[in-house]
Amino acid sequence: MKSQFIFIFLIIICLFNWVYAQELKTLSLQDCIDIAIKKNPDILASKASVEKNFFKIGEARSGYFPEIDLTLGYQRMYQENSIRPEYSKQYSVQLSLTQSIFDFGKTSKQIQLQQELYKSTEWQDKETVLQTIYNVKEAYFSVLKAKKHKETALEVLNQSKRHLELAKGFYEVGLKPKIEVTKAEVELSNAKLGLITAERQLSQAFLNLKVAMGVIHMSDFDIKEEYNIRKLDEQEILNIAIERNPQLQAIKFNKQASISTEELLKREYMPKIMGTASYGYVNEQFPLDRKWTLFLQMSLPLFSGWSTTYKIKQAKADTAYYSYKEDSIKQQITSQIKNLFVQLKEASQKIETLKIALKSARENLDLAMGRYEVGIGSSIEVVDALVLYEQTNTQYWQAVYDYNVTYAQIQKTAGWLE
Repeated sequence: MKSQFIFIFLIIICLFNWVYAQELKTLSLQDCIDIAIKKNPDILASKASVEKNFFKIGEARSGYFPEIDLTLGYQRMYQENSIRPEYSKQYSVQLSLTQSIFDFGKTSKQIQLQQELYKSTEWQDKETVLQTIYNVKEAYFSVLKAKKHKETALEVLNQSKRHLELAKGFYEVGLKPKIEVTKAEVELSNAKLGLITAERQLSQAFLNLKVAMGVIHMSDFDIKEEYNIRKLDEQEILNIAIERNPQLQAIKFNKQASISTEELLKREYMPKIMGTASYGYVNEQFPLDRKWTLFLQMSLPLFSGWSTTYKIKQAKADTAYYSYKEDSIKQQITSQIKNLFVQLKEASQKIETLKIALKSARENLDLAMGRYEVGIGSSIEVVDALVLYEQTNTQYWQAVYDYNVTYAQIQKTAGWLE
């Protein structure tokens, strides 16, 4: 009875694993990017910052509208004098309206300043999105590379098992010495260790991809094998980068905001004309007496301890800072893209060379195993062929990874979204 229960339990576990394997999602690179854009907390935080700066434009526009206040009051007062103490009380209800009539363009300039800061924040948000997309791509190709390394490790393991079986067979019939079996056993142990390492690297790569997507607790999934070898024009990418690089564009709007700040501060020297109207009721007892006032006021700043003067100088210094920073970033972008194109060319050449080398290593392994099967090869020959095949395969997929990650870096630097 107990054995039957264990048998049923094992069947259920196997069915569960089969269903789980059938339901394992396979995500493309674009699927991973789409999830990251919706779920990554850095992007969500950046969007919230953009929204905050958008509302600041509305706050600046409020200067065009009146301020309306309703005041309800009750006052109890006691006063002593030489004759007798006096008590008094007063009730009041008042509705007041204050309107800026003319401020020499301060409000309009404040709106312009907030719009420029908002545009700067939009470009900073785009930089966050581009960085996140790059992180996803880098992690995605790391998973692809780790998968290929695991496939290679499995193939080397199977070949090592085959080699050991042949060595044992030859030893049993007296065609090979014991050392051949020993070498094959050592090679098999190394192959097992290589597979353990490859599996650990693959698990870590998948975890890094989930982190880049911002969904670390997402259930396990697989990825499609997507990689491309594409041609790019260096000068065209440089032109795109000058127009679209988010960091450069954000600096430009920050510089313009500094210029607007300076112009806004200069208007602090101008007078401001305000109008106030109030209507209400006041008396010591009910019914209350009606009361209204109209008040026109012009305020002219005369001296503020040179505060405005120093603020204007700060704004000028900010403008100079952003101008120099803009030139610096342009040079950095040009340098980065030129270096990345050198790396891209190198990776492309490695891929073409390693394709041929990998084909030769595969043929060499098949030849070594074939020679060993018929008894004319040696274990050293097989082991060397296995090592060469594994190294060449690893180098090839490293080159594919380098090419695609470098391509993604070029896209990020240029501010280019496909």
